[in-house]
Amino acid sequence: MPSPDPAGKQLIRRNILQQLRALSPAGQEKRSLALRQHLNPWLGRTGPLRVALYASLPHEVNLMPLLREHPQHLYHFPRCVANHRLEFHIVSNPATQMRPATMGISEPLAHLPLGKPADFDLVLVPGVAFTSRGDRLGYGGGYYDRFLPQCSKATLVALAFREQILDQLPVEEHDVRIHRIIHD
Repeated sequence: MPSPDPAGKQLIRRNILQQLRALSPAGQEKRSLALRQHLNPWLGRTGPLRVALYASLPHEVNLMPLLREHPQHLYHFPRCVANHRLEFHIVSNPATQMRPATMGISEPLAHLPLGKPADFDLVLVPGVAFTSRGDRLGYGGGYYDRFLPQCSKATLVALAFREQILDQLPVEEHDVRIHRIIHD
């Protein structure tokens, strides 16, 4: 699905990732907590929502505490499968139900129950950079470009550090706009 990655996208990725990796772990965790609190209007509900999220990399907003902060929901984590596709499995205990896999990212074990993208209520979307309009620049594999169109009823949300917010990004025809970008 994605076209060859233009040099401009690679340069943006390199610059943003360099800034993110320079942030202090303590500062990142404090900022992650503040950003997660912006999800309370969605996750503060009592009924169980079907939430797709991801195991954050060290330079990303830490999402794992959501399972403890809002335990009433069904959390689905992605697993990379053939043809640059994702399948999402229900995880209640990441410590025992996830293992490091592609690029060192923790993924759910394959035997865990699968969720259907069309049933997700909320999808937390990773990315390297975003615009306030909802444009997104991912890591270049096209996994989420293939996955997001399947999430027909979900609200798409990205939590990002201010270093990840740009005025504009290169946009391609297949790019799905994120409904809500929350940044500090």
